[in-house]
Amino acid sequence: MKDYKRILIVKMSSLGDVIHALPTLYAIRQNWPNAHITWAVHEQFSGPLPGKPWIDDIVLIDKKKLKSLGYLWSLRKVLHSRNFDMCLDLQCLAKSAIVAALSGAKEKYGYWELREGSQLINKALVGPHKYGHVIERYLDTVRALGGDVTGVEFPVKESPVAAASCVSKLMAAGLPEGHDYVVMAPGARWAVKEWPIGHFGALTKRLVEAKQYVVLIGAAGDSAKAQAIKDLVKSDAVLDMTGETSLEELIELIRGSKLFISADTGPLHIANALKRPLIGLYGTTSPERTGPYGGDYVHCIVSPTSKATPENPLIDDPSCMAQISVDQVWDTAKALL
Repeated sequence: MKDYKRILIVKMSSLGDVIHALPTLYAIRQNWPNAHITWAVHEQFSGPLPGKPWIDDIVLIDKKKLKSLGYLWSLRKVLHSRNFDMCLDLQCLAKSAIVAALSGAKEKYGYWELREGSQLINKALVGPHKYGHVIERYLDTVRALGGDVTGVEFPVKESPVAAASCVSKLMAAGLPEGHDYVVMAPGARWAVKEWPIGHFGALTKRLVEAKQYVVLIGAAGDSAKAQAIKDLVKSDAVLDMTGETSLEELIELIRGSKLFISADTGPLHIANALKRPLIGLYGTTSPERTGPYGGDYVHCIVSPTSKATPENPLIDDPSCMAQISVDQVWDTAKALL
């Protein structure tokens, strides 16, 4: 195993993908404890990244400027000044390959699935989990470099300031002081991944009838979904926090939850990284490839009509997710609560 001194990790987006790469960061730090580790990321997805001892430096990449020669020249100077001896591209797309190429690293690697021409820059590192879960695919890069992988750990940033702000916002929204809550995210990056809003509304009504407070989260664009659920349930125990938190606050909100429920979306992977009891709803994507990954706190419910596999990770079937019944999810939630 080479004794790398200065390592660049390139994983710029999206939220779930950044979370999936954190166990590789953990393994790199365990195997190269004295290395200076830098992470290149888009600013909007930097929230989960921890500071020292895990990461020594973060370089923010402006996605909109990656086609600007002036920006690329400036970025090259910034990266070259750090004298990397190894770059690990865990994105393996054209945009990440550009960053890897500009890094000046003597050795440039990626996991085996090199796409969009990234194989022209990076050398693929192949391991035993080539068709397994994406977390293990990333960890295979550490194994291929001679490192040991002893487990799956997520070093997620913890912010006491964001936690205090989150508590204040929850209380302002109507959560009694010290009361626990269930977090639910009705939206997803792609509509085809979403569980129907009517199903979410029916589940929320059952949770409220069981004396549970339910906190709805999501981006500002999910506010209509949250309002539809509130209109269906008509209870002050349903708190709408969509668009009301920073990413750091969202992490702390999920950290404080007693149960998390959503389809395949970024906050689900935050809940997984924080080891919160969770229910992940799958059908158009495969949990064997990108699902929550860890311990007995993970509970995935897969649509009976799902055709998604690790080799075919996204199936465009608008009817698939609706086949997961409210009863199925409620029965699992009751057992966890």
